[in-house]
Amino acid sequence: MTKEERRAHWRDIIEGQQASGMTIAAWCRANQVPTTSFYTIKRRLKEREAVTGGFLELKTVRFMAPASAGIHIHIGNNLSIDVERGFDPFTFRAVIETLGGSLRCSA
Repeated sequence: MTKEERRAHWRDIIEGQQASGMTIAAWCRANQVPTTSFYTIKRRLKEREAVTGGFLELKTVRFMAPASAGIHIHIGNNLSIDVERGFDPFTFRAVIETLGGSLRCSA
């Protein structure tokens, strides 16, 4: 199963629970879905959608980088983000959340 198929599968599970009118705990018991998995996947899907607002295409570029290089992200022709090793994850998350409110990416 591909990542997108797993996401679609979990979206169906989450939508099924919401449509059932049952509490998450009761629905998970009735459908033999671990509640910890349900909450974890639901949170991850929500975070992913909030950050990207849709799809974000990442392409691998092979080049010789210094050993201390972090991550370089290009979004379209107008935006790039450099994340060095040892970055502050809280600051990075704040930047992504800020961009997520205004960016709409598509494949």
